[in-house]
Amino acid sequence: MKTNMELSRAKAAMGIMLKENNYVQRIPRSKIMKSESGPFSGIVWYEYTFSNAQTLAESKKYLKKIKRSDSNLTLKNCPIVYRVILRPPTKSFKRWTGQIYLDTNRKDSAYGRSYDIQLLNDRSSRVLN
Repeated sequence: MKTNMELSRAKAAMGIMLKENNYVQRIPRSKIMKSESGPFSGIVWYEYTFSNAQTLAESKKYLKKIKRSDSNLTLKNCPIVYRVILRPPTKSFKRWTGQIYLDTNRKDSAYGRSYDIQLLNDRSSRVLN
């Protein structure tokens, strides 16, 4: 029950943050999922991916760079998506915080990403208020 309430709060906070930062037109690519860094660390965040016109354009550039066809590319299958990381309020910081960046739709560690994807992550990273 507590988990459902936390997830509902995270969905509401994410929706507000994305709307306030003009990410209104979007196609969900994953559900909002809760992650934790360890069972006793207390570090929790929520993750979500979506695509839009910008991710489609970045996907075309990416596929061209790796010499693959983009002929069947759509918002539902583009390899580049926006990844949103949302952190819930803590005792010391009383509000939701978020970050958004372009990434692949795969959940790779930083070591599994190509140099081009790492550059894309860094170049597109923004804090969500």
